[in-house]
Amino acid sequence: MSATTFLYCACQVGAEAALKQAVVEEHPTWRPAFARPGLVTFKVPDAAGSQVPSSSTPLGRVWGRSLGPARDVDTVYQAVRTLGLGSAARLHVWERDRYKPGDEPSGFEYGPAAALVYEALDRNWPQDLPRCSGQRARAGDPIVDVVVGTADEPWLVGTRRLGDGAVPWPGARIPVEPQPDAPSRAYYKLEEALAWSQAPVRSGDVVVELGSAPGGASHALLRRGLMVHGIDPGAMDPRVLEFCGAGGNRFTHHACRMSEVGRGDLPRRLHWVISDVNLAPQIALQTIRRLAAKPRDRLCGVLATFKLDDWKALRHVPGWMRQLEAMGMVQTGVTQLPRNRMELFAFGLTSAGAARIETLRAGRRQG
Repeated sequence: MSATTFLYCACQVGAEAALKQAVVEEHPTWRPAFARPGLVTFKVPDAAGSQVPSSSTPLGRVWGRSLGPARDVDTVYQAVRTLGLGSAARLHVWERDRYKPGDEPSGFEYGPAAALVYEALDRNWPQDLPRCSGQRARAGDPIVDVVVGTADEPWLVGTRRLGDGAVPWPGARIPVEPQPDAPSRAYYKLEEALAWSQAPVRSGDVVVELGSAPGGASHALLRRGLMVHGIDPGAMDPRVLEFCGAGGNRFTHHACRMSEVGRGDLPRRLHWVISDVNLAPQIALQTIRRLAAKPRDRLCGVLATFKLDDWKALRHVPGWMRQLEAMGMVQTGVTQLPRNRMELFAFGLTSAGAARIETLRAGRRQG
């Protein structure tokens, strides 16, 4: 019998079956194995152990190779020793999702349970195991994952390397500073989207937001210094309507449906089109295409949240991404962010947006 290994994948609660189906369709030799809410594993041939599925990754937040369960710190240390790492590893302790986004019990937060485990591991970390300080990883870092669930279940220990562009935080859970005055949870969704996509928004940029009410995402953009044109027949939060930034940036409300706004109703100088509407993705894409079409020579990109009626809609994702590319996007990506519900986040950058990113990277290298 050929040797096998196990891969683990973190995902949203409720997405496990869809993820399994997508992975098995792409890799027929892989077999679903142990699973819990928000965490699935696959038994795969050793030769495929380093592969990460491509078409199914919008639902997969973290992929790694399982080293097995552990109920105490010594078992974790022993698992790390078996790796024989030639360079220092980064320790990531994180909690699998236990609830669907937005369905968490009042006062519940991810983090405290993982913090207790991290403290126990950190306190007696063996000197013979090289380890990086801090939890924010860099591309190429070897990572030791310790996945925490309920108090009565063992931890899952695994290993991976952080790929280029991957979320550097434990469990790919993107930290967003709490904003008690945010008008809605869309504030946090957009902050996660900006961090994951690395969209190079700048103070002074002009953005049109489809589906802006009540103003969570608009609030995030205004705080960053952007001029925001929101299209939504719904009422906007007064804090958004009355906002005036230090640079004079404000919010302009187009209180109507998307189909009622023409290109002439918006500034010719437009940098970003953002969409998070409760409509079929195909309808949202039609409006995005109309507003983002040339001669928007300064357009940097599109950020879109696609609502899914059911998981079968995943088969349409490649077509949606091709439509973004047809709008002149030279870089694209799609994922299910930690705060996304039954939806996916997708982005596209034009050559102008991609050039901004390269400028930022060059500045960091010189710095």
